[in-house]
Amino acid sequence: MAPLSRRHFLSALPLGFLSWRWSRSSPLPTRGTDTKNEQIKIKKYNPLGNTGLKVSDVSFGAISLFDPNVIRYAYDLGVNYFDTAESYLRTQSEKFLGEALHDVRSKVIITTKHGFPSRLAKQFRRERIIQRIEASLKRLRTDYIDIAMIHNISDLSLLENEEIQAAYTRLKEQGKIRFTGISTHNPKVTLKQALTNDFPQVVLVIYNHLEGPEIEDLIQQVRKKGIGVIAMKVFAGGKQGNLKTLVNARQSYPQAAIRWVLRNPHIDCCIVTMSSYSHVEEYVAVSGQPLRPEDLEIITAYQQAVFREYCRVSCSACLAACPQGVAINDILRMVMYFEDYRMEREALRYYAELGDEKKPTICSSCPGYCEKACPYQLAVKDKLLHAQRILQG
Repeated sequence: MAPLSRRHFLSALPLGFLSWRWSRSSPLPTRGTDTKNEQIKIKKYNPLGNTGLKVSDVSFGAISLFDPNVIRYAYDLGVNYFDTAESYLRTQSEKFLGEALHDVRSKVIITTKHGFPSRLAKQFRRERIIQRIEASLKRLRTDYIDIAMIHNISDLSLLENEEIQAAYTRLKEQGKIRFTGISTHNPKVTLKQALTNDFPQVVLVIYNHLEGPEIEDLIQQVRKKGIGVIAMKVFAGGKQGNLKTLVNARQSYPQAAIRWVLRNPHIDCCIVTMSSYSHVEEYVAVSGQPLRPEDLEIITAYQQAVFREYCRVSCSACLAACPQGVAINDILRMVMYFEDYRMEREALRYYAELGDEKKPTICSSCPGYCEKACPYQLAVKDKLLHAQRILQG
């Protein structure tokens, strides 16, 4: 999820992974070209809730991607679940997936996501929603989407909107959508709501070793209902490339983090951003592997290093304390994209799209109510002021 950080991190790994940098015109790699690569493949596929689909336990996230050949390489190694969104790379991510997978469409499972900001609810129109999804179909070069998700939803009351309901119902009836779902950074609320809501047939939820344990009971309940559960943001910020204590670690932190997530039998798969061939190899190599003692050691080291630095994306304790309604957790997530994921342009765009009333423009004169409310003792005010400096453009 952090291409530049992990590129430095990978150089220290004794795993023999190749860090190819092919151009888009380069021939696609094949399993038969290297016996070492033949050993790196997906070894486990899990049922995705009650959908009847089976997904690779390690799957492809396409939020930061610049070469469709990387997508095809992941497919060649057995990855069959690919996640994108209308907003990723300003629709370019969907185009890359379409270019890479259109000739093997029946063999892969594709999710794309569309956002509906609640502040614009009065502007939703079913025909416009349908047009957006049909545009995604064209970019993906397919006539159906396996799982169409509402993107970054914090409260399922949004799904009561009649225009959204009508649009997705019609698209399902036409066979353009097979299943519906949600992605969420607010699992404590949305997973509970999903237990009594039939729209989410699949949920994409933040889940990692720093934010996962407290929602595991909810995940189990959701999965018991038959809803497919996919984990995202599994690297808990992806800060390992900026931590001196981990740069020369003999074990791969990303691999340890993936094993930790997949140890949970109620997680059907996890999506990790694969921006390079080396990412594909490093992450796919973990497929089907159990969590090991040495994984827990490196995870512990990571937790100790970032405990008072990493803003838990799913935590909202600070929001109620802010008298101005600043979107604190969203803003700090954008900083994470900028500094740790090395997604500078995307972070700047997300911040620009945030309403001015949600930005930390007056935080310098605030006594810091957010810091007092933070259960992890983060220097929230300073982080917000830093965010303003680097994201305001």
